[in-house]
This record gives sequence, structure tokens and C-alpha cells, in this order.
Amino acid sequence: MKTIKPRIFLLVNMLLVFTGISIAQMTHVVTLHVDTQQLNNGNNKKAFSFSASEGTAVENSDEPEEFTIIVNENDEIEWEGVSSSGAIVDIEEIEIMDDPNKPNRGKVFKNKKSKGKKMNGKKKIKEKVKGNTKNNVYKYFIRFTIGTTSFEIDPKIKVSGGS
Repeated sequence: MKTIKPRIFLLVNMLLVFTGISIAQMTHVVTLHVDTQQLNNGNNKKAFSFSASEGTAVENSDEPEEFTIIVNENDEIEWEGVSSSGAIVDIEEIEIMDDPNKPNRGKVFKNKKSKGKKMNGKKKIKEKVKGNTKNNVYKYFIRFTIGTTSFEIDPKIKVSGGS
């Protein structure tokens, strides 16, 4: 009897560790690309595009306002910006939009608005996806600056329901 209890205890602990490792969080990097030549020609729709880090699923990658990053609960998302001319793109703010069709839906992040922080000479934002958000799509604003000029675009985050 005494030898069975330690083995059961060890088995339960191994299962808990394996479960924790198998649902480990992932960090997704979303890069906002700004074509400054298109921007200077007044063509904002064609001036912006997005990409995501390797291993990150996305939908509608050809349409900046429909660009959707697919994440899981507890994943982290980091936003950064780059420009074709080398000008610094500062990510100033991320703001999650309210959904009138789901007024009681949980927040995807701790706060509705996140402010950019300087990292390596330019502003970026990093946030963690909260629990109880799966199977929801969140539209959000990215507010950014190039020099003293401000812009915004509104892509999406989709929190996967898992497999």
C-alpha cells in the first residue's frame, strides 16, 4: 500500500507538468509595414500592410483593415512598426473597440487601451491575451506616428477555441 501512494503522486505531478508544457503560451509579433512613398502620394489604403511572426496564423493578410491574427488565451502579442524609408514608426496606442452585438463579452487584454513603450529606440506594445476570451473576434485600433504625423488602422484579433 505504501509504495502505491508515492507512485500515484508522481504520476499526477508528471501529468500536471506535461499539461502545463503542452498549453504553454506563445508570443506573436505583428509588424505594421508602412510604404512611405504610397503615404506621401496620399494613398493610405495601399501604404499599410501587416505581417506576423513565423508560426502565427493569420487571415485576410492582403487587406490591412481585415487582417486578423489568430491567437490562444494566455498568448502574448507584440506590435511593432517599420517603414520603407527607414523612418521610425512608433506604435502609440492599441484600443479595443466595443462590440454592440456582444456587449458582455470579456476583455481580450487587462485594459481596453494600451500605450506604447520605448524599446530599442521606437515605441512598441506588448499585451497578454486574457482567459475566457476564446471564440471571440476583437476589432481594434492601432494608433501610430511617423515623425509628428499620426495615423490609425483597425485590424482584428481572433481568439481560437482550441482543437
